[in-house]
Amino acid sequence: APFRQSQPGGMAVPAAPTAHGGAAALGRSARDPRPMTAILPEPRVRPSGPGAGIHWEDYNYPAAFPLIHFDLPEVPLKHRRPVRLLNMALFLTTLPCLANLFSTFVLWAGTDQVPTSWLVQSFLHLILLPPTALATFYMGYRGLVAPDPLLAHRFQLAQLALAVLSVCFALLPLHCVNGLLTLAASKLALAGSMRVYWSVAVVVESALWVLSACLGVVNIAQLRRMSFLPESSYNSPPMKAQP
Repeated sequence: APFRQSQPGGMAVPAAPTAHGGAAALGRSARDPRPMTAILPEPRVRPSGPGAGIHWEDYNYPAAFPLIHFDLPEVPLKHRRPVRLLNMALFLTTLPCLANLFSTFVLWAGTDQVPTSWLVQSFLHLILLPPTALATFYMGYRGLVAPDPLLAHRFQLAQLALAVLSVCFALLPLHCVNGLLTLAASKLALAGSMRVYWSVAVVVESALWVLSACLGVVNIAQLRRMSFLPESSYNSPPMKAQP
């Protein structure tokens, strides 16, 4: 850039840019714009943690009636196996409820020994237990991935209650519940093919409830092995989430 003397004997200072030079500089800035990241201010707070990139407010699960957000590819690799087991426990609570409703309906329609109240009870089990299992799954899934130790602690309590209930349903012959003891009890006086069908239904339902209880215990154990560091006193459990 050309220089000029401000005063005799003074320091040389740059001369003011000419119109031609200013237009050239403007052309260079237009041809080489700065990236947006260099223009916008740097955010002071950024999300952190394994589950920071998961959009929890994007409800997409279950597909028929989305109530929660669940997308297995978003889960970190080290948590995918535990999350799969948590999701499997949800299915193992729903399947025996469906099987019981189907078998109760068949016996109600094919015989005169099953009262309508049993069919109503079986339907209530279907509309109450799977949503409870879904809420339990979400507490364990989000408590593990987020991570949130308070949700993980609540999951352990809810899953324990569901496991105890599954054991009861696997054993007791109570109204529409076809536990294994149903085979020894004189609950229904059936004969022929209906007796065979009922025996198979009892074994299938009991086996599913046993699997549900066992998987619930496994899920409790795997979450207790995880280490949770609460971010504040608001999401810290009343007791340790790890042994």
